[in-house]
Parts: sequence; C-alpha cells; structure tokens
Amino acid sequence: MTAQAAISISVVEATDGQFVQGNLLTVHVIPEGDATPSLVTAEYGGMAIELAPAASGSYEGTFDISEVAYGPHPLTVSVFDPSGGEETAQTIVHKYAPPTAWLSMPRPSSVLGPAPIFDARCTPTPPYDCTDVCVTLSVMGETKGQRCSHREPGESPAPLALYWYFPWRQDPTTPLLSEGDVVTITVSARAGLQGSASPGPEVKEEVGPMYVETSSKLTSAQSVPGAILDFDATRILFAHHLGPVGVMSRATQEVTWLSTLPRDPAGTVTTYGALTPSGAVVQSSSGRIFKWVDGQWTRIVQSGRLDAVNGDKLVWTWEDDDRGYVHVLSTGVNTPIWNRPGSTSPFQTDITPSGDVYYSSYEEPWIRHLMTARIGNHPGQLQRPISDGVNVAGEWWDGTTSSSYLFTATGEEVFLGDSISGSSGGLLLHAGYTGFLMSDGAVNQVWLRTPDGEPHQISDFASSSSFDQQKLHVGHDGISDSGEVVFLNGRKRHIGGPGLEPEAVSSDLGHARWIDGSLQLSIGNTLFQVERASAADAGEPPIAALRAAPEGLDAHDRSAGGPLDAEALGALDLTTRQLALHEPVVPSEQDGADDAAFGARGERIPAGLGCSAGTAGSSGGATALVMALAGLALGRRGRRRS
Repeated sequence: MTAQAAISISVVEATDGQFVQGNLLTVHVIPEGDATPSLVTAEYGGMAIELAPAASGSYEGTFDISEVAYGPHPLTVSVFDPSGGEETAQTIVHKYAPPTAWLSMPRPSSVLGPAPIFDARCTPTPPYDCTDVCVTLSVMGETKGQRCSHREPGESPAPLALYWYFPWRQDPTTPLLSEGDVVTITVSARAGLQGSASPGPEVKEEVGPMYVETSSKLTSAQSVPGAILDFDATRILFAHHLGPVGVMSRATQEVTWLSTLPRDPAGTVTTYGALTPSGAVVQSSSGRIFKWVDGQWTRIVQSGRLDAVNGDKLVWTWEDDDRGYVHVLSTGVNTPIWNRPGSTSPFQTDITPSGDVYYSSYEEPWIRHLMTARIGNHPGQLQRPISDGVNVAGEWWDGTTSSSYLFTATGEEVFLGDSISGSSGGLLLHAGYTGFLMSDGAVNQVWLRTPDGEPHQISDFASSSSFDQQKLHVGHDGISDSGEVVFLNGRKRHIGGPGLEPEAVSSDLGHARWIDGSLQLSIGNTLFQVERASAADAGEPPIAALRAAPEGLDAHDRSAGGPLDAEALGALDLTTRQLALHEPVVPSEQDGADDAAFGARGERIPAGLGCSAGTAGSSGGATALVMALAGLALGRRGRRRS
C-alpha cells in the first residue's frame, strides 16, 4: 500500500479546495491500517508540529501561520508505526487572502435613473490575481440581470474592473427596471494563481439599497454621504451605511460627524431619527436611543423605542411598551407618564410645538393630554393621537372599521368619517386643516376638512389611498399652509387640494414634506425639490454624472457610499480601516444612571465622543461634493397628469 493511499489528510478551515484564510491552519489526519501510530507529524511553511489523537482514530494539530507568506505551500504529513516504519503524504495548501469585491459607483442609498451605470472592481492580494468579477442586480430579491468579466491568472496584477451600462439587453424597448424599484447589487469576485488547478473561493459584497426614480417633476437639490433620516429648511440628518451619523448644513455643505452606530442587522428596525432645535435624536437598530444636544452625544436609554420628538422634548418607551417617559433634551430629565407592566398594547404619543404631550394605548378608550385631561371615549382600539397645537384628532379601530374624530380648541367633537384601514397613520393636522381617510364603500379616499369646517374629497381612485407618513413625523408633514395634501395611491405620490385635480409627482419612494411653501422629497441620499410648473421641453433626465467615477475615490474604499477621509473622521477617533472592517465605535457606559426615573438603562456618554465639523470645501464639503457628483440630477420635463 502506498503512503498516499494509507493517509487521508483534510484541512479543517479549507473551503472550495485547499485554500485557507486567516492565521491558523488546523490539520486533520486519518491513518489507515490496523496498527496504532506511535507518532504523527505535519510540516507546513518551514514549521513542524506533532498531531494529537482525536476522535475516531484521527489526529489533529494547528499551525500558527501568521508569519507564512501568502501563496501555495506543501503540507507534508508523516505517520510512524511502532516498528519504526514511516509513511508520508503531501498536498498543496494555499495561505489565501481573498480579494476585495467592491462597487465604486453608484453608492448605497443612491437614486438611479432608468438606465444606470455600475462600476465594480476586484482588488487582489499578491501573489494572486483577480480572475472573475460579476455584478448581479436584484429588485426585491428577484434577479433582474447579471454581467461578468473574466481573465486568466497572470495576465495582469491590476484590479479587475467591470463597467456595466444597465440594462444590457438585445431589446431596448423592454425595461428591466421600473420607477419605484428598490435595487440591491451583489458584487462577487475570485482570485487565482497562475498554474493553480483552481481559483480561490468566491467572495461577495452586497451593496444597497438603491432607488429607481424617473419623475420629470423632481429636481435634485442636495446629496449627502448616507441615507437621509430627517431634514428641515437648514439641515439634513443622515446615516452612512457603515455607521457614522452626521448632519450637513444645507447652506454651506459643512458636515458635522456625530458618532458611529453599529450597522443595521438584517431583519431589524432600520436606524431612524429626527432633527431638533439643539441638535438631533437617533434610534439605532440595536435599541439604543441617542441625543446630540449642543455638541454633546449622549445615550438616553440602552434598550428602548423612540416614539415622538418635537422641540425640546421626546417620548420613549421600553421595548415592550409597558413604560413610557417624557425626556427633556436640554436638562436630561426623564418623567414617567405610563406604567403598565406586562402590557402588550402599543403606546403611541404626539408632542406639539409648545411641548404638550398627548398619548394613548389600546387598553384605554380615550386620548390622554398629559397633566390636563382625557379626550374622547369611543369603542375600539385607539390609534396614535395627532395634534397641531390647536386641534387634536384620533382613530378608533374595531377590527373592521376605523372611526376618526376631531376635537377642536373650543371643546367640540367632530366625527370625520369611517375608513377600512386600521393604520395608525390615517390622520393629518396642520394650520387648522385636517386630512383624513374615509371609505366610499369599497376603498379609502382622501378627504380634507378646512379651518372653517368644510369637508372636501381630494382623491377619487379605484384603489385605496393613504398618507405619506414617516416615523417621528406621523400626522405633520402632509398638508401645506394653504391646504394642499400629499398622499399615496398605488406606487405613486400625489398632490391634491380643494378644487384641484390630484397630480402625480413621483413614485411612492422616500418621504415628502412641505417646507416654506414648497414640497421637498428625500429618497435615499438625495433631497429633491418637487417642481409642479410646466417645463418647455420634455427631455430625458441627465445621467452624465453617473458615466464616470467621481474623482477622489480611493480604490480601496469599500464603503461605496462616499469616501470618508481621515480629516472628516478624526473627530470620531475612527480609521479608514475600522470603517472598512465595519468596526463600530460605540460610546462607553457611565457609572450610574442619569435619572432615577429610568434606572440603569440610561447612561451618559463622555463628551470626547461628541461632534466636530469638517470644514466646508475640505473634509465634509469634499464628501458632500462626491455624493452630489454621484447622485442623479433629475431635470424638469413637460408636466403630465395621471
């Protein structure tokens, strides 16, 4: 019997052949034959170790290969029997560093046109060369297209690039992307060695989401290096997909980095937040709630849910909703307002600009006005109360019908109507106007009650309409000062009003808000101005900004969301490597609680992790500029009605 036949060797860490990643190499040997070996040894990379007996007659040992050079090396195993006989077996094991697969453009959270361009790269680690790189485009889990590039090992040590103008198809009349699609890109790559029997294991990098928007009524106003969480007339709050949270000044493009949160795990609630007069508040997917007040970054609670924010106040609850608190941002004081241990009822609140708090739950039939009164008393599950500081409104859901009521400042109770939706986002209040949903017997239509009490039907579609609502802004963004209403029907966003025909202005992506009399829309990393006036020419949206990679992109910037240079990240004590490896910078805990009202779950964070600003035109400005170049500017075209 030959030595090779008598010894079975397996490399425990090896995948897809004898390729091993990392600094440890574990060898598993099964000698054949009746005699028990007296000694089993292994040699690799100039080192030798003795293997120890393991289960089922096998032998195992581990090499520290941190000092071994990347590349193929022989692994030799020797088995000695009690009589002094020796048999050996040998195989080739690669110490392998996988290539980096990355998408240089477009960036995560980007807004795409109908025919975007993708630039994917594979960067190898010598002595290996990239052999394959592929881009797979998916919409809601369904693969829409794939493009690959291949070359033989040894042809070039340079990164392997794939430049794909999508959609690549024989029939240009068949669209593969539609307005409103949410796109995910998967970049896969392999690297091999000239003369090797097979390339190394495949590596993949998933990039997204990205959004397809083609409306001629949107003009790109500003882009930021991350997904927009909130915006107002002067600032934009955003989260980079690798964790950094920042605020950009809309006037100067200056970016202030607040801190870094852990990445949103798959299947969790995505990070969300809101701007405040003194800074911002953020709910992370891990359950932590943070505030940024006058330059200091503080954790409010370790495990909770942020429910409402306005002015200097917010309301948060434990994750199980059995306790709720009002938190004053300027003082850090928490005041308990809800205590129902074991409650399974959603606790929902609203805060007026003056600081009045209204709250409700399914367990009680009325809206509570904190420290003041109870409002309404109707059967059913009470949904989120809404107040514009003058009027209050609420919905009661009985399992089939949602009944909406308005409570005026004079104490009058007004029945608005019944809808066939149990959504807690079925009401809008602003400037004396009330938006509500009412069923026409088959579907929900949008109605508006004016300040003088006159009802007006706004929509008249064959399918149900709904309001464009967003966390922490439910009930407050959809009505203009003059009574125009933003609502959704199907996959379209519309604007309507008393005596006005509803006008489709975009897909249902993102969130729209009235600011200073104009409607602005955030989708992904881009803020758009909604243009309703007719344009002279109806041309295609310009996509020149996507035809070439923006200058200044580092070939190793795996973020695909805009490079974050050292100066911009300095205040976070982050390095480019930490970002690339997805290492979060999480604020440390303080000894003791801020307030006895919420115990040990709320801790203050050292001021050293607070804010700093990149200067306009340098760190922050350069990052914002790169994002603006990579974004899609949607030009005006002829106005169409649907």
